[in-house]
Order: sequence, then C-alpha cells, then structure tokens
Amino acid sequence: MGRAADNLADMAHTAGERSGEAMHRGASELQKFFDDVEELLRRVSNVSDTDIARIRDKVESSIDRVKTVTRDRLDYAVDGTRRAAHATDEYVHENPWTAVGVSAAAGLVVGAILCRR
Repeated sequence: MGRAADNLADMAHTAGERSGEAMHRGASELQKFFDDVEELLRRVSNVSDTDIARIRDKVESSIDRVKTVTRDRLDYAVDGTRRAAHATDEYVHENPWTAVGVSAAAGLVVGAILCRR
C-alpha cells in the first residue's frame, strides 16, 4: 500500500511544480509587457511636451506598483501551491487507503463523464 501512497504523493508534488511553472510563465509574459511599455516610455522621454511628461511619470509609477503587486501575488500563489502539495503528500502518507479510495472514486467519475461523450 505504501507504493500507492507514494505514487499519489508524487502526483501531488508534480502538480504543485507544474502550477508553479505555469505561474512563472505567466509572470514572464507580464514582464515582457512591462519591458515593452518601459521601452516606449524611454523612446518618448526626449519629447518635451509637459502633458506627455506627466503621463509618462504616471505610467512609470503605475508600472512600479503593478510589478510589486504581481511579484507579491505570484510569490503568494507559488507558496500556497507548495503548501497544498506538501499537505496532500502528508495526508496521503498518513491515510493511504482513504487517498486510494478518493482517487478511485474520482477516476470513476471522470471515466463516466468521458464515456457519455
């Protein structure tokens, strides 16, 4: 029975890693967006219009705030995913039969849904 619990624990760990990777990919895309906006701001930095300068300062400030919030939320989400994977791992090792039963029931439900299509 230890082998089934280990397999379930490995699956939980892998799921946690994959969700963390997906979040980092999303953060990478967001970073590319920020880089593009910052490049745009650099290119218009030599324009002396006061309205453009005011808007540029406002956008730069907004980007800094969004970067900070995004970084904090990403760290929070990754940490939460890791904690969930760790808790699942502990639960599976402490209650292997329950974990196997829940997994079997979930498999039956998914199988029934797929067979109907």
